[in-house]
Amino acid sequence: MNDDHGAMTTRRTMLLWGAASAFAAPTLARAGAEPAAGGAPAATPVPGTPAAPPAAPLPAATLERYMKMHASTGDGLSPWYYTGRIYAVRERAAPQLLYNFEGTELYWVRRSGPNEWRTQASTLTFYRDAVTGAYLDSWVNPLNGRTVEVKPNVLRSKPGQFSRIGVESNDLMPGVSLPWQVEVSSVDGVCWFTTSRWLAAAPQPWLEAQTMFAPEAELASARRTSATTTFASTYLAPWSRWMEMGDAPGHLVWHAAGRKLRALKDLPKSYRERADRASATHFTQPG
Repeated sequence: MNDDHGAMTTRRTMLLWGAASAFAAPTLARAGAEPAAGGAPAATPVPGTPAAPPAAPLPAATLERYMKMHASTGDGLSPWYYTGRIYAVRERAAPQLLYNFEGTELYWVRRSGPNEWRTQASTLTFYRDAVTGAYLDSWVNPLNGRTVEVKPNVLRSKPGQFSRIGVESNDLMPGVSLPWQVEVSSVDGVCWFTTSRWLAAAPQPWLEAQTMFAPEAELASARRTSATTTFASTYLAPWSRWMEMGDAPGHLVWHAAGRKLRALKDLPKSYRERADRASATHFTQPG
């Protein structure tokens, strides 16, 4: 399987770009993230890179609402389904649609304290033809004319390893934390959380901006542990390595959208059948 970085993430982040990447990437997956090992050159901080925007702890009540959107405030499985498009961006050239993608990101959640959760994740993304929608096993790169093999993007938490989510930060693993950068808006019965993730240590450009939407009434209800959530996100990243672009100037823009499902049975049949063939462990908790 391809552990190529084009992270969840992951939804939905990342780290000191190497060994930790495979665990962190599920947090960006819905934005089309891939672990660094296959999708981008080794990370070299860019001289003069500006500092990330200031971060601040989340109030406990805000974190509770975030968890209802992101997964659940209780224990159990929260599956997400998403689709998206990937564009090539080169200087002084019109952005070019390259291919589409489709995937799932699964979160196994356990509440570990009044304002703390531990999660594990598994992500499986397939690439699809931008015109026909056919699943891609090979692809002719229009930027260099090369025919390349296309494999699904598989990302999983390591067994026994958990991400910690608390008011101070989202700790992907010991020593790897993402401070909160959150904007909360609400109008006409709908609430949305916009988050951004930015890493100076990653190959540049690297940025994820994501918004989750949920009914205000569900977030306010003391009886509900999970809200009906949708999301959209945009992700900037270097060329995926499997595209064989080498040092060619330019980068990718990923755009994704999707929703949290009530159960795995709600997945599209075509995706579930291909997923079962591609990854025997995807729908099981890493342990």
